[in-house]
Amino acid sequence: MGGTPVRIVFARHGETFFNVEGRWQGQSDSPLTERGLAQARELARALRDESLAAVYSSDLGRAARTADEVARPHGLEITTDVRLREIDVGDWTGLNRSQIEVFDAEGIHTWATRPASMRLPNGETLAEAEHRALAFFSEALPPHAGQTVAVVTHGAIGQAILVAAMGLTVEDLWLKERLDNCQISRLEWTPARGLHLIELSDVRHLQDVGSLRSWRTTDRDVA
Repeated sequence: MGGTPVRIVFARHGETFFNVEGRWQGQSDSPLTERGLAQARELARALRDESLAAVYSSDLGRAARTADEVARPHGLEITTDVRLREIDVGDWTGLNRSQIEVFDAEGIHTWATRPASMRLPNGETLAEAEHRALAFFSEALPPHAGQTVAVVTHGAIGQAILVAAMGLTVEDLWLKERLDNCQISRLEWTPARGLHLIELSDVRHLQDVGSLRSWRTTDRDVA
């Protein structure tokens, strides 16, 4: 019913220096740390036996570098798409929570409690970011019916995609715990149904290199 599904291996990029420093990246970029590179390689190792037809990625460097590791064992080139970029955090870009609280304490509180109700200052709303990301799936995936593809993206936009796949809305963004760097979630997509979640946030392949799950704070940083 609804056509032959496309299977999606869905991952977040590896750890970056801004992740470690607690800085909001948004659509700026920060290189992967050594652990981030190790995470990307473990992600690639975990997916080496998948029959991947394509590897799609945000065009931002941290995601594209991670996607390159995934694509290489399959002899694939990555396909980047700006619609998979992280949400634009505007004036918060490059800042940590303490710095933002100096001029926008109310905004930080709203992001942590009611994220769908706000526009990030001189940036996007979650609804705008989710809309562009879901448009990517609708336009890029139809040729892949019956195939498996990998998609590498970011923290907040990835979370928005996953809540959509659960049949929820961006109002529920923090209902589930945040995405670890290089976690694996599995989705299916059909034209009739759209995205459907199969498996959420597997990090077993990261046990030797670690992930945010072992040291994260309560900050809702965007990465």
